[in-house]
Amino acid sequence: MQRWIRPATAEDLHQCVYIAGVFHDGSQFAGVTDYNPSDAYDHAVHCLNNPNRFFMVYEKNSEVVGFFIATRYTVPWNRKQWISAEDLFFILPEHKSPRAALRFFKAWEKWAADLGTHHLLFNPTSFVDHNVDRWDGFCHAIGFEAGGKSYKKVLRHAD
Repeated sequence: MQRWIRPATAEDLHQCVYIAGVFHDGSQFAGVTDYNPSDAYDHAVHCLNNPNRFFMVYEKNSEVVGFFIATRYTVPWNRKQWISAEDLFFILPEHKSPRAALRFFKAWEKWAADLGTHHLLFNPTSFVDHNVDRWDGFCHAIGFEAGGKSYKKVLRHAD
C-alpha cells in the first residue's frame, strides 16, 4: 500500500472539492453555511500555485483521500513578520491516520519555516467535540501550545 503527502495538482481539485463537501457535512458549518462545490473549486484553484498558500494532498493507493490548506500572512502590526494559519485540513473518515496527520503538519511546518514564518496557528473545527483530548495530545506532542480559545456566534443559518 502506497501513501504519499505531496503538493496538490490541478488533477486533484475535483477530489478535494468532494472531500471538502464531506468535511462540511460533518462539521460545525453544516446547517449554518451552504456548501457550494463551484465556490469550493474556485477556492482550490486560487490556492494552487499561490506562494502564500500551503496546499498538500494525502494520496493512498493512487487516490487522494485528504488535503491540507494553510495561508501565510503578515501580522497587522509588522509587515515583515509572518504567521501561517490552517484553513482546511481533512482526511476522509475511512482513511484517518495519525501518521498522515503528522506528515501534513511536519510538511506545513517545514514550508512555513523555510519562508521565515514566525508561528503556526491551528484551530480544529470538525469532529473536535468528540476528540478534544486526542487533538490536544497530538498538538502538544508536535510542539503546539494552547494559544487562546475560539468562539463562534451564528448570526444566520444556511438558506
